[in-house]
Amino acid sequence: MPPRIDPRDWDRYFRPGAARRGGPLRALANLLLVGAAIGLLVGGGFVALRFGLERAQAGAVATARAIETSNAAFVATSTARALVSAATGTAAGTTPTPPAVLGRGQVLSGGNLRSEPRIAAETVIGQICAGDQIEFLEQSTAADGSLWYRIRVTEVAASCSPQRVSLGSRGWASATLLSEPAP
Repeated sequence: MPPRIDPRDWDRYFRPGAARRGGPLRALANLLLVGAAIGLLVGGGFVALRFGLERAQAGAVATARAIETSNAAFVATSTARALVSAATGTAAGTTPTPPAVLGRGQVLSGGNLRSEPRIAAETVIGQICAGDQIEFLEQSTAADGSLWYRIRVTEVAASCSPQRVSLGSRGWASATLLSEPAP
């Protein structure tokens, strides 16, 4: 049975400075505030995820363009050399000597093919994959003592990465990723 109502209760509960008790409206307001905070966090997470994916796609497109540019420059250089040799009067039946090759080998563990023999984000051309067949074109030792090889991809293994370099791509790779050069 509820307690009896005392007329003095009004003054005790509603006078200035009286202790306040929450009611159903207060609980509803608290639920709305918590729901809005969670909604903002989840929405912010989705926006951040989408921005990260767009940035990754833009990086992949830039890498693909760099590879295309590198390969186009190689084709242009080869064409220019052929035109120069034709203009200088080399016989039509003779073939120009290919650049010296240090040896042949393969990629032992996948990694980055780079435009320079140093580790930096801006030097990455694309990915080389385990099993890719390569030619060793040049050798270089970095300041820290690490060995680098300039290579050309001559045969690609099974697909391993969307950022994979194409057949004929040239660049620098760390010797830790490659087999020893074989003649």
